[in-house]
Amino acid sequence: MAALRVSALLLVVGRAAGFASPGALASRCTASPVQMAAVPMTKFDGSSAGEAEVNLKIAKSGAYIVHRKVVAEQANMRLGTACTKTRSDVRGGGRKPYQQKGTGRARRGSSRSPLLKGGGVTFGPKPKSFNIKMNKKEKQLAISTALMSAIPKMTAVEDIDSFFEQPRTKDMRAFLERQSVNTAKRESTLLITNGRSENTALSARNIPYLNLMHMENINARDILKAKKVLVASSALETIKSRYGA
Repeated sequence: MAALRVSALLLVVGRAAGFASPGALASRCTASPVQMAAVPMTKFDGSSAGEAEVNLKIAKSGAYIVHRKVVAEQANMRLGTACTKTRSDVRGGGRKPYQQKGTGRARRGSSRSPLLKGGGVTFGPKPKSFNIKMNKKEKQLAISTALMSAIPKMTAVEDIDSFFEQPRTKDMRAFLERQSVNTAKRESTLLITNGRSENTALSARNIPYLNLMHMENINARDILKAKKVLVASSALETIKSRYGA
């Protein structure tokens, strides 16, 4: 539900920007230059390590294209496995239940008719795909725009994989507290690493307000939902090379 509210808000912002229709917005889904922004950098112990310059591509109608990406991500999460049986799928009903004439009742050819109890379902749901396709460049531009909008809540940290020699939730929680994450109020936090590390993943999985992602499964929905974004230094370099202006 939170993601739905985020996507609805993005659509309102996009329409409030002065564009009359989605068609007019689509014509403006091109990258525009943006001024370089500074992201604070910290070490594993929480001490400051300077700043990192970030300059990513953004869309001229950023709210619109990010909204499309969020809607596509939510639609692609739907499984669409609802299935009902038609009269041809229900077991039985091969024999005519009673003779055609002489009974005074309506003529029946099968006991599995949709009009009878135990029969099939007429026009019921069948498995289908809710998948929404987006062009590759549109996806990249939406992710880039979402990341650039998250700069005010973003902090770059040094690679943490080497510090977790064994999986331990307590160590991960202490790391978040050193990064000024409000663990008492369970502040929604997104941690982006360059690749998957087993010890890091096991240390983070029992913290409900922490979302650990790597560069291969990054998405706009989680970027928008997070109140604080932590990016590993190696992941930040990948972001610059992949989405840099």
